[in-house]
Amino acid sequence: MKKLLLLLFCCAFLRTEAQTTELSLTYSPLSLYQLEKLVDGSFEGQSKYFVLGAFNMEYSSYLNNWLKLGINLMYDKTVSEGSIPFYYSPLSVKNPEYRSTKSAFIIAPVLDFEYLRHPKFKLSSGLSIGYGYERIRNEGGLNQSMNINGLTFQINLLGFRWGQQQGLTGNIGFGYKGAINLGYFIRF
Repeated sequence: MKKLLLLLFCCAFLRTEAQTTELSLTYSPLSLYQLEKLVDGSFEGQSKYFVLGAFNMEYSSYLNNWLKLGINLMYDKTVSEGSIPFYYSPLSVKNPEYRSTKSAFIIAPVLDFEYLRHPKFKLSSGLSIGYGYERIRNEGGLNQSMNINGLTFQINLLGFRWGQQQGLTGNIGFGYKGAINLGYFIRF
């Protein structure tokens, strides 16, 4: 698995037939942690639930006129605080305070297929499968921590680039980047 990721990473930076390279920075207000917050909601005793949103940095090279290969780095974080209702707490202290923090780091090769190629506007779809690491830290009444790692994915159903050398970028899809992703790109 490590050899495959290393090979894909190296391919992303080799420019044997590449026309241009791109660097994009994007933000997803509808990240996986935000969707988790919408589905789970808040529970009794919770006083704070903050979701940062997914920040992505992607470096890509064109392999030919319609195929782009790159590497994506993603970071997201959520924090919740409150007190545990006494009937859930195994502790003798009633309503102990807690703070729970989750952070996700992802590195993944990205493959995009551009099916509409106008000089100032491009539409694409893509796939990304990579390595994800999630760190969960609980303090106070919950007082347990863990690390989770494994494969993760992103399927971009519809992506766009608007601008010739720099401009707006975004996509709609599902996976580690979230459902909606918007940002800025520059070609060099």
